[in-house]
Amino acid sequence: MIAGLRGRVFKVGEDFVLLETPGGVIYKVKVPNFLLSKISKDEEILLYTYTYFSTNGFELYGFEREEELKVFEALLEIPGIGPSMALRVLSDLSISELASAVKTGNVNILKKVKGLGTKKAEMIIFALKDSIFEIGVSDEENQAISEALQALVSLGLDYPKARKLVNMALKEGAKTTEELVMYSLKNKDNIEGGSTL
Repeated sequence: MIAGLRGRVFKVGEDFVLLETPGGVIYKVKVPNFLLSKISKDEEILLYTYTYFSTNGFELYGFEREEELKVFEALLEIPGIGPSMALRVLSDLSISELASAVKTGNVNILKKVKGLGTKKAEMIIFALKDSIFEIGVSDEENQAISEALQALVSLGLDYPKARKLVNMALKEGAKTTEELVMYSLKNKDNIEGGSTL
């Protein structure tokens, strides 16, 4: 089993990266959208990976942090949650948002994930209630992202547009809540979709 890959980003796709290892092998690894927004071609990165086997072969899923991989694996243990949905959860929600939803039992946060209905959202909350806090998922960056998203939504932006703007801000090097919000407000009219302030 491939536990991780280190190499050069050969290509950034819509929901994957092609990663060239030092030995010259190029792997296709599906990654969360959040990570896609932060990396660029020719960058050297390390991905913690999960190998998913099916009748069609196998697929690799990669994550920037071990904590994200552990959450992904925990999601896969939930009936009806496959790798595509688990990856979507980690694409549409930051780790701190997911932890907050589980801790407070807030189904509406989880329902922001495309294709995730009330029943599966409730199953995720029930299944992760104990394990997600043992994983230790909170960190400063995720907290800043969560706070920035809440601020932008409260200011009138819809959630998908706020996520897109925060992703752009991260790619430009913004890290704190204030930096993320300021960048997003400055560039809110430069992207399509969503509400305007």
